[in-house]
Amino acid sequence: MNTPGRGVYKASKTAIEAIHDVLKQEVSSFGIKILIVKPGSFRTPWTSNMKTPMAHEDTNGFSEGYKGTLVEQWVGTVPAIKTGSLPPFIKGGPAKAAREIVKAVIDGYDHTHMMLKPDCVKSAEQRLEELRHDLEVPEQSLCLRTVR
Repeated sequence: MNTPGRGVYKASKTAIEAIHDVLKQEVSSFGIKILIVKPGSFRTPWTSNMKTPMAHEDTNGFSEGYKGTLVEQWVGTVPAIKTGSLPPFIKGGPAKAAREIVKAVIDGYDHTHMMLKPDCVKSAEQRLEELRHDLEVPEQSLCLRTVR
């Protein structure tokens, strides 16, 4: 999901997916399948690993330039998440997810992306909608003009 303040995280996930897309093509002739697991938000200790830069400790982890922006809205919730209970959308246990992954590998699967949580499905649907919109924009006819 494209969450303000998480661009580097999103970039790392996108890079991993790109590597798997290429790997899938490279190993398919050997009968090897690739499964990209998209777990979504789970109960894990990820919040304990979140660090706030010392220079921004008194502003909840962001510089003044971000005050009043979407980045502040997301990053500003981090201290509460670290000290309180996890938000309701972070449900599900990693052990159950692991069982589903193992089951898919043992039983076989016909898909590349395994989305374990509704937030993953929502993110995929949003991305598809963005791509559909971009393909319908009249400026896309430019690509047709450049190949003639």
